Amino acid sequence: MVALWTSIASELRERLGERNFLAWIEPIELISADGELVLQVPSAFFQTWIERHFVEDIRGAAERKLGRSVSVRFAIVQIRAADRAASVKDAARSEAPRRVRAPQTGKLNPNYKFDTFVVGPSNEMAFRTACNVSEDPGGGFNPVFLHGGVGLGKTHLISAIAHDILRRRARARVACLSTETFMNQLISALRHDRMNEFRERFRRIDALILDDIQFLSGKERTQEEFFHTFNALHAAGKQIVLTADQPPPAIVGIEKRLRSRFEGGLLADIHPPTRETRVAIVHAKANRLGVEVSPEVAEVLVQRSGVSVRELEGALNRIVSLAQVRGVTLTPELANEALAPLDSYRASVSVESIQETVSHRFGLQVSDLTSHRRGRQISFPRQIAMYLSRTVAQASYPRIAQQFGNRDHTTVMYAVRSIESKRTKDTAVDQVLVGIEAELRDP
Repeated sequence: MVALWTSIASELRERLGERNFLAWIEPIELISADGELVLQVPSAFFQTWIERHFVEDIRGAAERKLGRSVSVRFAIVQIRAADRAASVKDAARSEAPRRVRAPQTGKLNPNYKFDTFVVGPSNEMAFRTACNVSEDPGGGFNPVFLHGGVGLGKTHLISAIAHDILRRRARARVACLSTETFMNQLISALRHDRMNEFRERFRRIDALILDDIQFLSGKERTQEEFFHTFNALHAAGKQIVLTADQPPPAIVGIEKRLRSRFEGGLLADIHPPTRETRVAIVHAKANRLGVEVSPEVAEVLVQRSGVSVRELEGALNRIVSLAQVRGVTLTPELANEALAPLDSYRASVSVESIQETVSHRFGLQVSDLTSHRRGRQISFPRQIAMYLSRTVAQASYPRIAQQFGNRDHTTVMYAVRSIESKRTKDTAVDQVLVGIEAELRDP
């Protein structure tokens, strides 16, 4: 068994690279190869990641070594409760930490917890990563680096991590703060000659959670201090969680040694939510406000708001406020009226700009979209452009038909209905539309 797995692992090391091998393959133990490959892994989260990213590589390597087809099954390491309790007691006796003043973290948002986070295909991996970290801080993936656009849920997730760690361990020392706050505390310590106190506070915590780490860019003195804080916490097995609006390689002005440490942990990205997830977010936030939102009102919100969760929440607050002022119920008409002032960006979005954006996205010319060619490589982007001309530019059907080669307006109506249907049923189509809509909104 040992010889077989050593041989399989050797091939996987070459195929997957040293970093992936050390993080995901080395912890695996082969416990049976009788008919199927049974691999022992340390957690359910670990199993999910392997199944999603590496199981085919493992199966292929095993089949080449065994000369036959094999199936792969996972077994999660089970730790007896008595062993776990003994381990905790031993750790408590050996650590005996002295009491120190925690960093100034500010008050955690009480609404930003795991049970209020709406999970969808675009954020599932980041959500599971956050849950895993809160269950075993410092014991698994470290550091964790969450990245994604503005308003997609990064701050919600890190606040949920802090809440959950403190729920499980009331005495845990957790610093959850923005990078700006970290820098301000560092500057204050420098000005008042209290750097030793600053270092003591930050290097004796159990978990450091920093939001918007990209703001360290160009701050050499802060990066220097953070580098040493990072090393001290990491060496002590303390959890580090960071967020940014971009992955580490894309952040300009960060020292190479810091970037390498960011990349050495687990990177999890958050994409704009799918249409289905956005509808779920609307209903979840409405429930917390104590209001009922019909499917028709939710549809208006999703269509007329941006892709970020914050924009959805802002739009919902706007229509709820208007309904309360007037003492009426929420209706699609009220929602459209309330959100009309937010549509100013549409005035600058023309059918022509949509044609240019869509043709560029699909590697076509605008003339391809306005032609009467019917191949799918052209007809699908053309329908996308017609749909966006109607929903974003709010052009009339006859005008859109004219802009697309003097077609009949019923052709445009069919295209809009077709894309609307595909968007509801196909996540990939929705994600394409979300990306183009964001580009049109913020060119």
